Amino acid sequence: MQLAWKPLITAIMVIALVSGCGTKETNGGKQPNSSNNDTNQTETTQSDHIGQSEASQPSSGVSENGTTSAEENKQQETRPSEIQLSYMADGKEVKETASLKTSDNQGFSLYVLKGWNLDAEEPHSDVLLHDNSFVRIRLLHVEGNGTDYGKLAEEHAQAVSSDAVRQDSTNLPESLKGAAWYTAHSENMTVHVIGTSSPVPMLVIIQTPKDKEELAPILAMIETIRKTDSAKLDKEAADPNESVSSSN
Repeated sequence: MQLAWKPLITAIMVIALVSGCGTKETNGGKQPNSSNNDTNQTETTQSDHIGQSEASQPSSGVSENGTTSAEENKQQETRPSEIQLSYMADGKEVKETASLKTSDNQGFSLYVLKGWNLDAEEPHSDVLLHDNSFVRIRLLHVEGNGTDYGKLAEEHAQAVSSDAVRQDSTNLPESLKGAAWYTAHSENMTVHVIGTSSPVPMLVIIQTPKDKEELAPILAMIETIRKTDSAKLDKEAADPNESVSSSN
């Protein structure tokens, strides 16, 4: 009997050993790399947070040179308090210091030479005064291209004298070359009437003594006129169709 059980016991032991090895192989098999998964998940989360942070930051409006758009616009609009104005007199170039002056009456600024004064004359008119010379400046409210500057200047010049003569505007400074320019004479005075859309739409009446014309320095100042209050100009600038007598 003992000999008969011996093979059976041996078989049972073999089966047990085989089962144990299979379990070890299964448990000792390659497991997923939890460390790598955790690292990848952390990197992804950090990347998401960075993207959200960048997307949520408001734009500062700072340009590459470190200034904001508002500051750049302000710098472009700012004019220095003084400049050197140049003009020709007796065939020679003259340079003089001119100071920035602003008209609150019509909403413009220009550079004024020493000895000249800018004053408000009426709601739609300012004057530059120097000794016996004066310059009346009227900014015009114009819509589209409907203003006939030639007719406007001619009418004002003929109001001074019926012998008013149109001049060649190519003899004017660069920014005024397209202007309508008439000259008339009254007693001992010479009157120049200029209607122009540049540098701003305006009518300019220049009156100087015949024996002491100061046209060149006056035109140099007129060239520097720039608008400073567009809203006010649009509402209150002079109508070019107003009666001629209002400016004489």
